[in-house]
Amino acid sequence: MKKFWIAILTLLFMGVLVVSIYQIASQMKEYSEGEESYTDLDVYVELPDPQENSSAAEETPTESGGSASAEELIQWPAVDFAALSKINSDIVGWFYIEDTDINYPVVQGSDNAYYLKHLFNGEYNSSGCIFLDSRVASNFSDRHSILYGHHMKNGTMFSGLDNFKRQDYYDSHPRALLMTPDGNYQVEFFAGYVASVEDTAWNVGFGSDAEFEAWVEDARKRSCFESDVPVAVTDRILTLSTCSYEFNNARFVLLGVLR
Repeated sequence: MKKFWIAILTLLFMGVLVVSIYQIASQMKEYSEGEESYTDLDVYVELPDPQENSSAAEETPTESGGSASAEELIQWPAVDFAALSKINSDIVGWFYIEDTDINYPVVQGSDNAYYLKHLFNGEYNSSGCIFLDSRVASNFSDRHSILYGHHMKNGTMFSGLDNFKRQDYYDSHPRALLMTPDGNYQVEFFAGYVASVEDTAWNVGFGSDAEFEAWVEDARKRSCFESDVPVAVTDRILTLSTCSYEFNNARFVLLGVLR
């Protein structure tokens, strides 16, 4: 009888092991397919050479005799939106943070669920896509727009936002670039904090300028880093939102001003 139960337990253990290996292999395959899908889109985006940007900033004089600022010398990625729209007509932009792995197309669906589990090419995949909140204007003209992206275990999508919880990382990555079919924007980050899903971080409507100012000030107070980026009541805000793991249903939100 003892040998019988040992055999049963051995079979159960082997069964659990096989299922676990299968699940891990399936997840890794899905991750790989997701990465390859976005790598395939690189042909539609020409990124600037970081070394050329750095050299230009050091060497280009201004009318006053000093060096031109980084803002004056931005070399914008060139995005072929016409070609990308043929693959997916939901495309509304391309989001890029220099010197990071965050370099993705941005889509907007009819709801905030579909692109949680679908790639840019429409294939079902847990990596999803970086997507704009369905409640706001597709041209980023609203006072507050929100981009969502998964915090993937393989470091893709919006996983890199975790780094903004450190002051030194923010200091070296104070901005992002947002390219759209209608024009380009700098996104100057001014706050980033861990929020509950019940928080006001995802409000897209404000009853007054005072309410908006209070919302911005609350974000500054809760921020993981300090920033001197000014925010006016006439500014448009872009929030990046991803999962965080400090507590159940935690999210990390990174806020920036569109310039």
